[in-house]
Amino acid sequence: DSSPHVPLHDPRGMGLETIREGVALETREHGPATGAETLVVWGHGLCNSMGGEDIERLWDFWRCPDGDPFAETARVVRYHARGHGLSSRASSPDECTWEALGDDMLALARLKRGALPTPSKGDEASRGDGISGTRAETVGADFARARREKLVLGGASMGSASAVFAAKRARDEALSNRLKSNDDECYDDLDDDLAREIDGLVLVIVPTMREARRARARQIESAAARGFDATAARRKPRPIFKDTPRANEPATPLGVRADSFASVMRASAMSDFPDEETLRRTFSFGDADRSASRGGKTRVLVLCWDCGDATHPASSAAALRAAIPHAHVEIATSLEQVGTWGETIRGFIR
Repeated sequence: DSSPHVPLHDPRGMGLETIREGVALETREHGPATGAETLVVWGHGLCNSMGGEDIERLWDFWRCPDGDPFAETARVVRYHARGHGLSSRASSPDECTWEALGDDMLALARLKRGALPTPSKGDEASRGDGISGTRAETVGADFARARREKLVLGGASMGSASAVFAAKRARDEALSNRLKSNDDECYDDLDDDLAREIDGLVLVIVPTMREARRARARQIESAAARGFDATAARRKPRPIFKDTPRANEPATPLGVRADSFASVMRASAMSDFPDEETLRRTFSFGDADRSASRGGKTRVLVLCWDCGDATHPASSAAALRAAIPHAHVEIATSLEQVGTWGETIRGFIR
């Protein structure tokens, strides 16, 4: 497509995944197609793109040094959020609020986790569809591995907010299922599912929240009113590049679709994180004795910076630390420190 409003992206390894009727997300995968120990689903920031992240190379943990076992044990699925890249357009703000984007992330993760064929009872000998013997054993083994595959959700900026809301959705669904059951054994299983569907979250340059979000919302509304072209023309390099050899690098192109720009921006202006108590419940749950025996806490890694970036302030990291005391939080003050984030993320996922 030669349209000037198609955002920069590398089409190699790209695909479109339909997560629900009428909604497809453009994806790119890194790592092994089968046999991975961990599935990582990663979202980008507002108006950014996979291509933009590849240009900036600030947290590209999917690029492993030669010989790093992460390349063989983790499958990383990156995607363009609704209204970005070649993913489905956003026709209204309700389709791409942080909560809606969290639903999309969770749907994509569940789709990718279940992508391998499901064995039937006949798989042990013959399925009756041409798969039998050794092949049937392979199908069954791959399915079993998929069920054991750990799931880590994460993203930068808007992508980090998507991950938080995906985790909240998973928790709310598990609680709803628990309430529908009066069977004690089923109750226990659901509590286990609640703790284990999502093994961890990686939240990078977390956007504004609370009071700061309200001020940021006004800026986003102003950008929406200016329009796509004017906003693209005003785009600047990230503050973390100031006073470094990268200070004069051009800003990455807008990754948002021109036909979705207004909806995407207004959705962002409408969005904010859940309150502190909801965050605490989302990431630490279960009765005290169950939590102790099963580790009923979703692991959380928070990587933020303190470099004069008002759209991703260190105060957001502090707010998450207060709401999720067990989270591991790091705040970088230099580009050199940010350069260690890729290895930090890989270490967390391992």
